[in-house]
Amino acid sequence: MMLIKTKFLGEVEIEEKNILVFPEGILGFEDSRKFILLPIPGNDIFQVLQDVEHDYVSFIVTDPWKFKEDYDVEVPDEELLKINIIKKEQIGVLGLVTLSDVFEKSTLNLLAPVILNTEHLMGRQYVLNQAGYSTKFPLFEKKEETNHADS
Repeated sequence: MMLIKTKFLGEVEIEEKNILVFPEGILGFEDSRKFILLPIPGNDIFQVLQDVEHDYVSFIVTDPWKFKEDYDVEVPDEELLKINIIKKEQIGVLGLVTLSDVFEKSTLNLLAPVILNTEHLMGRQYVLNQAGYSTKFPLFEKKEETNHADS
């Protein structure tokens, strides 16, 4: 067990075996290579992706499909291999949330998701080539309209 300082949750005890390694860091935070995924007490939608070595580097993350059901992530095999993903069952995807002063105006980065190898605990951020995704997808705007999708 190891005690770390976090940006949002104070001091937290973690197990080193749960540390996610990001060989290339995260865009804009290339020196941050070791993260832990932490639950937010009382909240099962969002989590904290916390740098274990720098308490000031921390991201709120979520499952992007909870906010955009038709989200389509296509990552080339050579990119997946960079974090040792060789089978579909190893893939996890998280979206980075940009918090607003008014929480309901917070946004989700659909353009550059965090791809995780859930088996080998590795991750990387990947910029999607698909047109139409934004770094500022509104989390709560017009939520009622998304439930009427033609399927």
